[in-house]
Amino acid sequence: MKANILKKYWYLFVLLGIVAFSFYIRSFNIVPDRILSFDPIFMYRQTFYMANWGHLPLWDELSYYVGRIVNYDYVAPLMFYLTTMLYWILQNFGMSLLTTASYASAFYGAIIAIPAFLLGRELSNEYGGLFSAILVATAPQVLIRTFGSSYDTDQLVLFFMLLTLFAGVYAFRKKTIASFCLALISFTCFMLTWPTFSYTLVILSIFAVIFIVINLALRWFKKYEVNIFKEVKSFVVILLCLFIGLMAIGFITGADPLASISSLLVFSQSPETWIVNISIAELQPFSIFELGGWILAMGRFTVDSGIIDSIIFLIFILLMALGFFLSYKKKNYLILSFITTLFLVGIYTTFRGIRFTEFTSIMFISIIGCGFGFGMEKVMKYDKVVKSFFIGGAIFLLLLIMNTAIQTGQNLGPDISPNWDNAWQFLKTETPEFSIVGTWWDPGHMIAGIAERRNYADGAHCSFCKYTINDRITDLGKIMSTSNENESLELIRKYQGNSPNVYWIASDDLIGKFRWLQYFGTGCDGVTDQECPLYIQLAESSRSVDSNGNILFRNYAMGEGTNLMIYNAQLPIPMLVQGINIALFDEFIVYNGTQAVTIRPSEEELNAFIEALKPLESQLNARFVNQTIGMTVWIPSHYSYIVLIPPTLRESVFTKMFMLEGEGLEHFEQVYRNEQVKIYEVV
Repeated sequence: MKANILKKYWYLFVLLGIVAFSFYIRSFNIVPDRILSFDPIFMYRQTFYMANWGHLPLWDELSYYVGRIVNYDYVAPLMFYLTTMLYWILQNFGMSLLTTASYASAFYGAIIAIPAFLLGRELSNEYGGLFSAILVATAPQVLIRTFGSSYDTDQLVLFFMLLTLFAGVYAFRKKTIASFCLALISFTCFMLTWPTFSYTLVILSIFAVIFIVINLALRWFKKYEVNIFKEVKSFVVILLCLFIGLMAIGFITGADPLASISSLLVFSQSPETWIVNISIAELQPFSIFELGGWILAMGRFTVDSGIIDSIIFLIFILLMALGFFLSYKKKNYLILSFITTLFLVGIYTTFRGIRFTEFTSIMFISIIGCGFGFGMEKVMKYDKVVKSFFIGGAIFLLLLIMNTAIQTGQNLGPDISPNWDNAWQFLKTETPEFSIVGTWWDPGHMIAGIAERRNYADGAHCSFCKYTINDRITDLGKIMSTSNENESLELIRKYQGNSPNVYWIASDDLIGKFRWLQYFGTGCDGVTDQECPLYIQLAESSRSVDSNGNILFRNYAMGEGTNLMIYNAQLPIPMLVQGINIALFDEFIVYNGTQAVTIRPSEEELNAFIEALKPLESQLNARFVNQTIGMTVWIPSHYSYIVLIPPTLRESVFTKMFMLEGEGLEHFEQVYRNEQVKIYEVV
């Protein structure tokens, strides 16, 4: 009896193994009482409220101070409910809510393999389902968003995205009350998981159109009679009933399918409605029409070997082609139409930015799984040699992929920065309870969630605030990029409310992000407009030492033939070496302990510098010139990177805060500093 069960349901045991492996690679680096920063902190705050008070907050008293309505049109609550229920069980075993959230993230990520299997099997067979499941479970492009401690919605979004696609095509094929109910339940759960759940509803609608087009084209080319009206009519009825059912359920639960569709359409056409979307790195333009783009969109299965990576890519392309070809040969035009829809929607989705390649990955993987399943059907009809070759190749490929997934998982975990940890601890313990803390919008969630202080803005939208995220981001950029301190102070007071104390953070990450602070704050984009150049941050690339191991030079490569060097004398001196010429800079900033010291040599001092450095000419095979470079070089005490400051940013509030340690500022008093974070009290 047991043997018969194993033989009949062997694939379920394999699927269970895939889920277990998926959880394993997602839980490598879980750290007790720690999760990833940024959005996961916001998700944790909602879960914390639910776990401790039994309901979700309606008002957020810390974010976008003077507070805001918590709009669940942007953040659906199902994940908070599930994690809270899990915590109520695990707390009896001594597990904290933070640790529960980390393991829950790994679990939610692991079970994505289940709907991947269901969809792959629906498109082909058990072989295709299992192949889809293992690829989705191990795809690095999916794994980097769905690992333990990344407590965000991605895991459940991908789970229900695949589940609703499966339930939709299953309902189209079966056309039974049971299959419709499965689709309705799946979409209801998705609606409570992600506000833009209508994404898959739109995909199914597009599928109905593509089904008509393909069948009409085949009818015209092959000259055969086919009545597609009845089939399409059933699709339309199912979609309408789904929509009506979701509207009714949404009315009860507070969700809004119409708003979801509207939001999806706006984002798909013009995501810049919220200007924050312009600057988010994950939403930056992404081109799929390159080899690297295709590999990324297929899940980024790479092993850092050009030949092997190319072979994997070619295998996946062949399997996708096999899925299209064999579904056509089998005259399964429903499957052909569906995978065509996934292919086209997947490509279009990448146009919204690299962030959404994880969506494209699961769609492309479903097509790959379909091709593999059909391929296995064909291979099973051949002799043992062909079957052994095909199955052996598949096993080798999967072992290679699983090894890559293990390596990827070992490099994922919560971000750990003692400097930021200490800064949050300072704000939490050394500032008055009702203080408000400002900086760029990125750290807003951590200000509220870790430092437990009011913030000016964070990554979540604020439609019902007196000042929207667009207003606040524009002003935050201006506060940091302007050279008029009084203008900064006036804007800071604009959002202060009744907070008795204001603190401001200047951090090293803003050097690289300053394009957006300047662009939103002043309207000048330093990348496209040379009138407002940006900071140039250069990492140390190499160093030269003497026979005693003492550092003589630190090198900071700028490009071919150009190198910025720090001569490690008693006074560190920056020099630009280009070809046979060496030039000094108008100004440089060095450190005496924690104090920034500005050196701006006069013409006489400059000549003295050059004279003292003349012996270096033979060593560098270059000569000093009398002209100086019209920029300021900031040399931090750790030397791991340096920053070139253009004249247009020399007097900016951010330069004075971060690089000059507050020198030249009258209304900002430094109260905390480390190498990464400087905190000021606004006085």
